[in-house]
Amino acid sequence: MNLLIMSRKENGMINKDSKQELDEVVAQAALQQTESQKQAQALASGAVQQQDKPSFFNVSPFNDYRMEGLRMDPPKELCPHILVEQETTILFSGPGVGKTVLAMQIAIELAEQGKRVLYVNFELSQQQLALRYPNKDSPDTLYHAGIDYTKMHDVTDQSMILSEIERMALELNIEVIIIDNFTNLCINSKESAEAGKIMQQLVAMRMTHNCTMLILAHTPKRKQGDPLTIDDLAGSKLLSNLADNVIGFNKSRKDKNMRYLIQLKYRSLPIELDFKNVQELTLTSSDGWLHFEYGGYDEERAHLPRSRDEKAELERDIVKELKQPNGLSYRDIADKLGTSSSMVQRVAKSNNLNRKGK
Repeated sequence: MNLLIMSRKENGMINKDSKQELDEVVAQAALQQTESQKQAQALASGAVQQQDKPSFFNVSPFNDYRMEGLRMDPPKELCPHILVEQETTILFSGPGVGKTVLAMQIAIELAEQGKRVLYVNFELSQQQLALRYPNKDSPDTLYHAGIDYTKMHDVTDQSMILSEIERMALELNIEVIIIDNFTNLCINSKESAEAGKIMQQLVAMRMTHNCTMLILAHTPKRKQGDPLTIDDLAGSKLLSNLADNVIGFNKSRKDKNMRYLIQLKYRSLPIELDFKNVQELTLTSSDGWLHFEYGGYDEERAHLPRSRDEKAELERDIVKELKQPNGLSYRDIADKLGTSSSMVQRVAKSNNLNRKGK
């Protein structure tokens, strides 16, 4: 390396401090060059060593890769609008919406179709689970895995938990793995780097064993009147990036037992449930088990809490209907205005417009 060194003179003499600084610069530059050479040699040595090992990349001409993909079976939905075979889906909502109920329903229905399903439960106790399904038998192909923390040396050791899930899945020849839920699996999921690492390991597990995976997740605190977006998923942005599909699940203002589903990401198939067309579901315990019944479709805004102005306008419309001579019943007014009969009754009571037998 050629280095032009200029020394500053004072009264015909070279300034000693300036020369010392220049000497230090030269020495530092030589050191950096030496380190760069060492790094380059190390990389070259590593590349040579890697040549003797099988690569973890599969490289082929793009046209060959594309044509092979076109010959594959088309994507298959295991659960409409939610689960695609051999893909990773995240289903998220706030607390108390019913993620576990819906996920268990999906597990039972898939097992009834002959799929081998492993439900990894971090949420409910054995008794809590049994009380939800007192009269619901399920096929022997549905397996439940509940963690016993007393048998763990370190309950925060996520790698051990993941390894055990993988071992169980292989031993039981599982086709669908359901994780309930990600927060319990990743103790430090609020730390984005940790959450992303766990998600990468789950996706790698799913891809390695060609299974289907459904992961339940939470939303952080959010304004209830806002539409669901992919940014409402708690944890690292890597969660939604690595997932094939992201499904939002939320309560509806239409009825206390109503919920709605919206597809926020659906990698292999067209999105059918967007904000203009969400899927309605109603929670019920009919037939001796807690589950959802699928209903119709509506815009997402029809399910979100009304603003103050919208509430005032609705109350005025209810009062107007209640004042009609020989008017409609509470239920008919509710259906006409898109609200609940209990809401009509509250407005009637507060305005002294109660109707006997209505």
